[in-house]
Amino acid sequence: MTTTIRRRDDLEKGDAHRSRVRTRSLASLHRARVGDVGSAAVAVNPVHLLFVTLAAFAVYAIPLSFVGQFRPTALMVLSVAAVVVATVLTMAIGAELFVVFWLALAFFQNFAVGTFVPGHVDLVPVYISESKTVAIVIALALMFPTAMTNLKRYRPPVIWYGLFALVVVGHVSSLGGATLPYLRNFLIPLATVLLIVAITAQWSEERRSGLLRVVVRYSTAVLTIGTFAEALVGSSAWRSMVNVDKNGALNSLSSVTSFLGMQIDRTGGFIVEPTNAGYIAAAVIIIATLVSIQGPRSVRAGMYVCIALCGWVLISSGAKSGLLMLLVASISGVTYARSKRVWGGLLGGWSISLLVVLVYVAVATGPGKVVSVFADPLGIVGGDSTTYHLAGLVAGMKHAVTEFVGAGIGNGGNFARIAGAPISRWILTGGESSWGVLAYQAGILGIVLFAATVASLCKHLGRRSAVLLSAWTSAAMFAEALFGPQAAGLIVVAAALFMTVDTDNADESASGNGTCYTTEKGDEQ
Repeated sequence: MTTTIRRRDDLEKGDAHRSRVRTRSLASLHRARVGDVGSAAVAVNPVHLLFVTLAAFAVYAIPLSFVGQFRPTALMVLSVAAVVVATVLTMAIGAELFVVFWLALAFFQNFAVGTFVPGHVDLVPVYISESKTVAIVIALALMFPTAMTNLKRYRPPVIWYGLFALVVVGHVSSLGGATLPYLRNFLIPLATVLLIVAITAQWSEERRSGLLRVVVRYSTAVLTIGTFAEALVGSSAWRSMVNVDKNGALNSLSSVTSFLGMQIDRTGGFIVEPTNAGYIAAAVIIIATLVSIQGPRSVRAGMYVCIALCGWVLISSGAKSGLLMLLVASISGVTYARSKRVWGGLLGGWSISLLVVLVYVAVATGPGKVVSVFADPLGIVGGDSTTYHLAGLVAGMKHAVTEFVGAGIGNGGNFARIAGAPISRWILTGGESSWGVLAYQAGILGIVLFAATVASLCKHLGRRSAVLLSAWTSAAMFAEALFGPQAAGLIVVAAALFMTVDTDNADESASGNGTCYTTEKGDEQ
């Protein structure tokens, strides 16, 4: 009898052991799919990049090919299904592929709309414009348990973002018109930073750096090939090929800009919108510079090539806010090299960017108009396009300071211009300024919580991330497009990948829970 009991105990212990092994195996499989430290890195090659590019085109082509044949509800279901399949597939292969796939969705949206919808379209269909949002939500759902674990070290920025999101959502009065696009622009960029941090927090520095270099090279290739193709066939032929003049969703794009009275032709390539192409090119230059400064000598030559090519793309795009981003990034870099104070670096970048724009407008229009902009923002508008951006920032901030409570998400901004609103409605509601529209729509609390979230991210992600976020938010003061996923996508992904474990928060966490970080070679750091 005793022997039998012992055997049963052994059997029970064996079953329990096998159960634990199965549980650990399932957990390991889940972690491998979402990028835990135990998962093998995916060596992204040109075949992978071609695959994610085609996947992004397929996500857009599938619903757009049936416009006019299916009802909008059916097209929306078809689009969501395509995004779900592509997201799950790329995440299953490797988190690296999902990151590049998401960027491809942002880069090729306008080109896909122009290519697959040759007829008249007033606005980009919501199932197309929100494909990137759906992909982010699905990715978060796939790795939710691991995300919650990995984000414990980054609790302060998560809390600040949660408060910011509550205030923004609390200002929603309806889901019609421009509400969804502005919700996306206000919430998705910072949410993407946190998502990429959650995916890669347990990765080695080498693995994150490898993905960052892939992202830089892929972005450079998309920008360079597109700009070269447009230059080769001519901007008129290129814009006709992607039906820019037929689609109301695209005809607001400017092909000419002015700089100190000079008219400059602009190219957008695959991005289609020249301004966004310039913003992305400026972001690549900043990211590649940061990589080359601290990266190994073996990767510097490739980064220098990317910097040179994107410099050409930036000049071709004529995006003055892109040049502002480069200036602010340089200033922020010096600030953060000399001081560890996050707010000092951010306030310095924001103040200097405002000063640079004020000086530029004073030279272009006269000092008198610059002085009057704070009393009458609309009175400065005219001539140089920068006056619109400055007026939108001042008008939006004035409304937030005087009214406190926002006017509601979706009211005003550039989407009002697309809908045909007069300039007084467009500019005086913060149009042409990301900060302006956020302040006008979400009020003073919305803009304060946004700044607090950015500052918390800078503190917990490290100096390189802080430089990039400072440059982005500073330039966004004078560009509404810089909160959109197409322009902001690369910046927020890189800011997350630049995160380091040498910040105070990470050090305290690592010492408190005994966590050690390993490189892909298994060396303990």
